[in-house]
Parts: sequence; C-alpha cells; structure tokens
Amino acid sequence: MHDLNEALDDLRTVIPYANGGSVRKLSKIATLLLAKNHIIMQAKAIEELSELVSELKKKTGPENSNLNVSPQGGRFTILSW
Repeated sequence: MHDLNEALDDLRTVIPYANGGSVRKLSKIATLLLAKNHIIMQAKAIEELSELVSELKKKTGPENSNLNVSPQGGRFTILSW
C-alpha cells in the first residue's frame, strides 16, 4: 500500500492544477480521474497537431515533407521546412 501511495504522490506532482500552494491534496480517485482527463486532452492535442501537419504538408507540396512543428506557449510553431 505504501508503494501505491508513493506512486499517487508522484502522479500528483506532475498533473497540472494538482500541485498549487492553495490546492488541497487530491484524493486517490480525484488524482486518477484528473490524470485520465489530462491524458485524454493530450491525446486529442496530438491528434489535432498531426492533422494540422498533414494539412500543411499537402498545401506546401512534397518538397516540404520534413516539416517540423513544436509546441510553444500552448500554440504550435513551425520550426523548419
């Protein structure tokens, strides 16, 4: 049980909005639900980014198939062509 509690404490440190100074320690179930929702949101963001990259590659042609995109400040920025 100690290992589970330690793992949940570690999870709480990396979940956004779960480790603020004025935020109470989340319960086990709240920690897991928040982590699940965060993972779902990240998966959707990756899917949207993949679609955006595909669209950009189609618009720019095959010569730009090495398009690199990076998240910066919550938005995605084209780094190189």
